[in-house]
Amino acid sequence: MTDAATLLPSNASTLERAVAAADAHISAIPAPVREVWNPYTCPAALLPWLAYAYGVEEWDEAWSDNVKRDVIAQSLQIKRIKATYGAVQRAVVAMGLPARVQEWFQQSPAGQPYTFRLAIESDQIGFDGPQLARVRSVVERYKNTRSHLAGIDITIRSTGGPRPSSVALTGTESRVSDGTPAYADGISALDLLIDGAVNGYSETGQAVEQLRDIVAGMPAKLTIPTDL
Repeated sequence: MTDAATLLPSNASTLERAVAAADAHISAIPAPVREVWNPYTCPAALLPWLAYAYGVEEWDEAWSDNVKRDVIAQSLQIKRIKATYGAVQRAVVAMGLPARVQEWFQQSPAGQPYTFRLAIESDQIGFDGPQLARVRSVVERYKNTRSHLAGIDITIRSTGGPRPSSVALTGTESRVSDGTPAYADGISALDLLIDGAVNGYSETGQAVEQLRDIVAGMPAKLTIPTDL
């Protein structure tokens, strides 16, 4: 029980005294009214109720918190210019979709009178059916009566790009031989094999032996007379 002052009579019941004791500390409970009514400081769990209080006409729980806050913050300004192309564009932009309204006389070639097109730039994920239906609903809600949506042009923007990279590798270089004779520089002695196939391998081997003996008997440095 609390010692706080009370206006209860002396014959108050136990329940009445318990309620009075609880209410005695009600002023200690924080009541951030200003923060709750601000779309950018309101707790995320209370955003649907704030949207209702602001009269938001299009709402999707699948939106991110940032999109929800932008939609609420823009709602009053959009209502002030409702039934204009600016309201249509701002309403779609508030949903997180970069959009641009193009009236019939701004198109090349010019479109049908009193029509307009909506150009939307999306990321590389693209659009699905429910998103497109929601955009059409927003456009119909904020456009004027005499104007009609002729079409929606969606541009898909890719944020990807080349990514340079490098890889360091270590290993062992190996040589595989099929048994073919080779010279000292590694070139296969195919000319000897062809000669052996034509003239006989025994004769070719003897010629190679003779050539080796001739080369071995040659002097290391050959002097050529200059008076020749």
